[in-house]
Amino acid sequence: MKSRIIFCKIFILIYLLFSKNVSVADDEISLGIALGKGIMENVSGLHTPVTGNPGNNIKGLVLDDDSLNTNISLNIDYNKNLKDNLYLNSGVSLVKHSTTDTTITFDGGYNSSFPDIYFYGLIFDLGPSYRFKEISNLTPYASLNATYFLGKQSDTQYDGPRYGEGGPHTYVRCLGVTPNLGFFVNSGFLKGYGFSVERLLLECENDQIRSMENGYDADFDITHYRIDYRIPF
Repeated sequence: MKSRIIFCKIFILIYLLFSKNVSVADDEISLGIALGKGIMENVSGLHTPVTGNPGNNIKGLVLDDDSLNTNISLNIDYNKNLKDNLYLNSGVSLVKHSTTDTTITFDGGYNSSFPDIYFYGLIFDLGPSYRFKEISNLTPYASLNATYFLGKQSDTQYDGPRYGEGGPHTYVRCLGVTPNLGFFVNSGFLKGYGFSVERLLLECENDQIRSMENGYDADFDITHYRIDYRIPF
């Protein structure tokens, strides 16, 4: 819920920024690639009875290994100069995340196998970015983006011969925020290259996965380490 509130506040801030005069120069395109590590937590959904938790009800579960890692993230961003050191960042990333082959523990203590899943799709970002005073030939910056992830998840099989392997790819939809700290080189041989660390904080409403045939909720918390290259125009 907190991530969704911040998501809405960022959009209000963007509207206020655009109600002012904006610059017509110093805009950029940036291309980047990232890897990341994180967790999937607060998983819950409607589920049939299990040992220690009878009834068809909303059941929470914990992944014994809750790792959720980013195998690859390829992005293109447009940075619009609003005024002085203030920019508006808008971007899209093609991503693939994956869990590990582990087990899960339901509320009540029941333990079950949990083969790995991968999530793939597009992440859309929009938010303000501020550039600080240069340090030598480096320009540090900080951003806060409203983030929307639209994708699919694999290995949803429930009734087939091999639980958790194969099955239709079902939808994943997430809202959240992504704070970002980074720098880029503003002169010299490596001019335009940069590095950033961003943290995706997403609240997800996902479709059917295995025995949660009516879908489930989950939170994604993933830190990305990104290298990018900026092209001014």
